[in-house]
Amino acid sequence: MKRYIINILLFFAIVAVIDFGVGFAGDYLTNHVKSGDTKRTNDLVMNDTHDVLILGSSRARHHYDTPFLSDTLGLDVYNAGYDGNGVVLAYGILEMILDRYQPKMIIYDVEPAFDINVYAEDNNHKRYIARLKPYYRNKAVGDIIEDVSTDEWYKVHSGMMRYNMSLLTMLTEGMRNSKDGNNGYSPLQGIYDREPAKADNKTEIDTFKLKYIDKLIALAKTRQIPIVMIASPKYGQANSTDIEPVKNLCAERYVTFLDYYADAEFQSHKEWFKEPMHLNAEGARAFSKNIIMCLQIKYTVE
Repeated sequence: MKRYIINILLFFAIVAVIDFGVGFAGDYLTNHVKSGDTKRTNDLVMNDTHDVLILGSSRARHHYDTPFLSDTLGLDVYNAGYDGNGVVLAYGILEMILDRYQPKMIIYDVEPAFDINVYAEDNNHKRYIARLKPYYRNKAVGDIIEDVSTDEWYKVHSGMMRYNMSLLTMLTEGMRNSKDGNNGYSPLQGIYDREPAKADNKTEIDTFKLKYIDKLIALAKTRQIPIVMIASPKYGQANSTDIEPVKNLCAERYVTFLDYYADAEFQSHKEWFKEPMHLNAEGARAFSKNIIMCLQIKYTVE
């Protein structure tokens, strides 16, 4: 019996050592990778200081030509859009950034799937905290993780649970040394040559996401940072019904909202789209030119 208990204790001790080792390796790689989104995120929340931050999904990442915006505004504009993510990740990133410095303006690109509606691949919103897990020790980030899932809050204290399969990705990123020459902007090439499938208008509002849209706005206002909410173009849209919940919230909070979601000019230029959800590089430049006047006024006035 005594030997059995010793073996059990030994087993748990080995697991604890391995778990600590995985957590240590993951934390080290997070801070030392040379390329990829891990470096991009870590630099953004730990080191960089930018005048203007663009937050949102892949539509933010591909639609805002930051070199052009920087040159035109005379400000350092950084594109912090993340593929497959939305306001939950953006809010966590902004909280960490504001621990270090205060940007002069925030732009948030609204995408219904990640910011407004229930989405089939949400996994109970857990997909949105994956990039926040390495920073769980930050109080605001820890609160977000716990808000998404109490189970995830406990799991994130385990190195193996925290990094899971991401260690392999980070090892790959650590072997490459690349520079981001576009300040986070990722231009797309190619032209859409078909017609979009008919949209399914059956959507359900996700109050959890809208809560974080409201929190993002409140955080910017509390810190007296001008914030502009934008719905960038989507090809084949007949109206802006999909983004009305955020549009209405912005009206209530007296926040500037630019609605290009179903904009007639962009609907008439299929050649500006890579596919219905995303503008190509030419479309991104046209869109960036469209919004520049409002951004200049917003920054100057406030």
